Amino acid sequence: MRRIFLASIVGVSCVLLVAQGAAVVGYVSASEQERIITEYQRDAFILGGRVETLLETPARVDPTLAVLVNKYAAAGNTQVIVVDSAGIGVLTSDPTELALGIDYSNRPEIASALVGNVTSGERWSDTLQSNLVYVSVPIINGSSIYGAVRLSFLHGEIDRAIADKTAILWWVAGGSLLLAAVMSFIVSGLVTRPLRRVESQVNALALGDFSGRLPEDSGPHEIRSLAVAFNSMATKLDSLIRQQRAFASDASHQLRTPLTALLMRIERTREALLLDPIAADERLGDAEVEVERLTSIVEGLLAIARSEGGSHDVVQVDLAVLAQDRVENWRALAEERDVTIAFDGPPHAVGSALSSAPEQIVDNLVDNAIGHSPKGTAVVVRVRELTDEIELAVIDAGTGMTVDQCNRAFDRFWRADSTKDGSGLGLAIVKHLVELSGGTATLAPGRGGLGVVATVRLPRVK
Repeated sequence: MRRIFLASIVGVSCVLLVAQGAAVVGYVSASEQERIITEYQRDAFILGGRVETLLETPARVDPTLAVLVNKYAAAGNTQVIVVDSAGIGVLTSDPTELALGIDYSNRPEIASALVGNVTSGERWSDTLQSNLVYVSVPIINGSSIYGAVRLSFLHGEIDRAIADKTAILWWVAGGSLLLAAVMSFIVSGLVTRPLRRVESQVNALALGDFSGRLPEDSGPHEIRSLAVAFNSMATKLDSLIRQQRAFASDASHQLRTPLTALLMRIERTREALLLDPIAADERLGDAEVEVERLTSIVEGLLAIARSEGGSHDVVQVDLAVLAQDRVENWRALAEERDVTIAFDGPPHAVGSALSSAPEQIVDNLVDNAIGHSPKGTAVVVRVRELTDEIELAVIDAGTGMTVDQCNRAFDRFWRADSTKDGSGLGLAIVKHLVELSGGTATLAPGRGGLGVVATVRLPRVK
């Protein structure tokens, strides 16, 4: 990405510099050519003024004029020809090519100057095999034209002058391009550095390290938003992996015992099948108990797995109506165990929870309460409307639990009394479903140390 960013900035800078440079160079070239032509025109007028006296009195000979013409021609690498009003050459800087006494009026630029025009231009020189630039001016005094002066020089003189003037522009363009490259290199580093940190953390996640986090308070807004999203994802992944590992560890540990017991009972049943059919039948009954226990554990684990992996769509539910309905469903089992079950609360209390979660929550809490309630006691399912929550409490009058036991009761497979039936997953399922629904679940000793109060609070819908 850094190379792409660098190439794009440098490429755009090159295009802009070439486009603007071409326009500037064109303007400078035209300006410099016009300046040079103007200077040569000025020099031609000056020379014309110096040789005017010679043309006014042709019989007069002034050797200093020839020296002046030759000196000027040598200094400017220029050819000079001075003609009289008839176009005859009277002074020259190059007698070989521009001989004296020859009629030059047939040359357009000289002919134009002899009628009072100032001309300039360029033409191809067969002798020099190059473009020749010329300037012709008339020699005028008042209304009389005494002759003309023509200066000519190779076009390379203009090219060299333009090259000297534009050289600094190319240096500026090169410096600008270098500056653009340096700045784009620095800026691309600032842009890609946070992305490299993200890449490093992603690689760490791929290797199983979920401890790294990105800084959320540095860089531009987009980078900070990306850091927040990445950290949130890493936290969730860390939580899911921990849950998965805990789930696998707990499941393997808890399934090992009933599977081992079931295998032993099957082996003993096989041994006793021929010798003692009655004992074999009893052992088959024990095996069935282990299968039921194993089934209970598997169903509890599946319930947790479904809640962790399923969709977390929250729906509205009338917890008061639901609690009353579940109380009626559990009443027959409670009466069979000589336990009274009752509902205490308003006719309606609307909260929000995961779909089907409230039924599982109430059933697990009521099942625990009835299972741990002595004969002749009561279980109360109470619903209360709080300011922002709906509170559902299941209260029993059993042997009770200590505060430490209440805190540990939501751990998977933990049981206060290992002699009683159960998988130790009921309360773990309750807590997990409640937290996914955005609520809280607590367990506390009952009044006077008797019984337990299991309380669930879910968001209230107003």
